[in-house]
Amino acid sequence: MEDTFKCFREGDQHSFEKLYHAFFTSGRRFILTFISDRDTADEILQEVFIQIWEKREIFQNEAHFKAYFYKSLRNNTVKRLTRSKPVLEIESASGEIDSSLKRESEDLFLKITQIEFNREISRAVSLLPLKRRQIILLSMSGMSADQIASALNITVNTVKSQKTKAYNTLREELKDIEHFIMLLLI
Repeated sequence: MEDTFKCFREGDQHSFEKLYHAFFTSGRRFILTFISDRDTADEILQEVFIQIWEKREIFQNEAHFKAYFYKSLRNNTVKRLTRSKPVLEIESASGEIDSSLKRESEDLFLKITQIEFNREISRAVSLLPLKRRQIILLSMSGMSADQIASALNITVNTVKSQKTKAYNTLREELKDIEHFIMLLLI
């Protein structure tokens, strides 16, 4: 995927199409949680992809792209919804519609962010060698080093050293997550 982003940043339309197809369904699903009209959802999605194409040079990696993508979907959807509300309804609610819609969109955005974050962690863990992966998964499930050693029929020192190596690998593999989180806070 790294090559796809590099080519996309350089203006390669084929790479852009790959990204479009990879994120279209999740983007549409995200928008449809706010609105029920597929045509409007597709319009919003098209607008976001146009914005992405126009700003393609800024995307350094997939995490940066996803952060921008979902934040743009949320913002464009909220704008569309507030523009389409009848004036009387907005006036009579004294801004409550806007604030509740914004709150809902932020909640959903956080849920999607958590899903993406968990997916990245799962991906990174899946790249570990089998023994290290087993140790990390058992550790994440709450088992102590003694329990893991007993379950896997290895020494406690082996568990500790493999956990250290696994965490070092995961830290390196997940370094882009920091950028993702920082972008979300902007």
